[in-house]
Amino acid sequence: MPIATALEPISVISNKRNLEFNNFEKVPSHNRNLKVTSIQRNNKKARIFKPLNGPKLSKRALEIQNEEFLLSKGIIIVRNNKYHPETNPNGIINLGTAENKLNNVEMLSKINDPKISTVTPEQLLYGPNPGSDRLREEIAKLLNRHFNPKVLLSKENICVGNGCGPLLNLCGEVLFDAGDAFLVPGPFYGGFEADIKYGARVYPVPVQHEKDDCLKVSEEALEEALRNSSRPVKGIIIANPNNPFGRCYSAEQLLLFCNFAKSHGLFVICDEIYGLSTWNDIVTENIEEGKTIEDYECHCDQCQHSKSIKRIESDIDGQSNKFTSIFSLDLPDPENTHGLWGFSKDFCLNGLRIGVTISYSKTVMAAIQKICFLTCIPTNIDNILVNILSDEKWTDEFILNNNRKLFKSYNHLTNSLNAHGIPYVKGDSGFFIYIDLHQAGLDEYDLWMKLLEGGLYISPSQAFFSKDSYEERNWFRICFAVEQAELDLSLDRLYKVLDTLKRNKQIN
Repeated sequence: MPIATALEPISVISNKRNLEFNNFEKVPSHNRNLKVTSIQRNNKKARIFKPLNGPKLSKRALEIQNEEFLLSKGIIIVRNNKYHPETNPNGIINLGTAENKLNNVEMLSKINDPKISTVTPEQLLYGPNPGSDRLREEIAKLLNRHFNPKVLLSKENICVGNGCGPLLNLCGEVLFDAGDAFLVPGPFYGGFEADIKYGARVYPVPVQHEKDDCLKVSEEALEEALRNSSRPVKGIIIANPNNPFGRCYSAEQLLLFCNFAKSHGLFVICDEIYGLSTWNDIVTENIEEGKTIEDYECHCDQCQHSKSIKRIESDIDGQSNKFTSIFSLDLPDPENTHGLWGFSKDFCLNGLRIGVTISYSKTVMAAIQKICFLTCIPTNIDNILVNILSDEKWTDEFILNNNRKLFKSYNHLTNSLNAHGIPYVKGDSGFFIYIDLHQAGLDEYDLWMKLLEGGLYISPSQAFFSKDSYEERNWFRICFAVEQAELDLSLDRLYKVLDTLKRNKQIN
């Protein structure tokens, strides 16, 4: 079956040319089928919305239903026609979702070991809502070893839950009031929008980066965003390493965020979910005796032919920085600086849905733990993670080997992009890089559709709430934490779409 024929589910998406992704305060028009009825109850008047026809929905649900969420749309298309090398070779390859598939053998071997996964009678009972003491202790030890916090973490600083998305929503419930806003450097991880807005009803206010550096944000830009916000701003949320750029903020930039927050009475939430996938730092700092950094690069025939081709530099590259955990800094306001981390990315366990909230504030942790029964994890998963993390030798070797694989895969991807003249922001962390596809000469949404029709899903800049400008649109995030054969097939499909568009432009 030809690829284009297999993609009929794409029609479920309306071909909406001008998506209003920068209108963060869009409120749906009132439902004309709703009427307000006053009733008397306990001598108090209450107003209820009563639909004339059909099921009842809250105003919150109505607003959510009317909002665009591009990441979800892309995933729906992919799931309707998912690539499989044997059963559906013409299906869509997903390089848009940030998943690491490079360590399936190692992780499955560990998890399926009976010593790791045996279920005991105790695990058939309810466990502690924030995670067991033992798990929180093991997580604290892991982060102390690798994040080097200024003040060592303990179990009291840790709350475990079913993914960083639900935990960010918990932070929204505890730290914000409904209708509040947070500053966030843009473009930003699209999940922040849904994670904290759909439940806690907290809204993002994007802050523009400097023109020549995608991870440099000035105090003036923060002041402008704060001043122009139509909602009360209560905090700053950042991702370090950054998503979608796949690189790290400098320590100076992190402190600028923290100092700005303190001076304006704001708090900071730093998402460090890729903090142990900082492959450039980890590989460079762990070169084996007798080897050089080049030994960890890809040496396939394709890379041997293309490694000498120079990269087309991006205008927004800026300065590359080593990863610095926000907790390793001399924080100006540690009680109002909070963090997120999780097992989805650094341990390739997206499907287990395990996230971690980190805070030095006893008050904040007490408030989070008061309502974390909404996000608690299964006791058998808790036990599996304890057994993995308590084997520190295996854990640290897994982290090192994972980063060596990511380093090699990034090298393979960028050699190919260089050979085909595609610019990108140079990466150093995570599973993805930001590539520039202006050369296609198409509106970003139309190009996204063409790529899907060509059998490839990568994430457009609008999924990260990019500014509606020529400079910021037509960038795409592409993930590279897949086996080389699948990565090569994905790139072949990308180049085929771009070549077809180029030939059609020449004909016309």
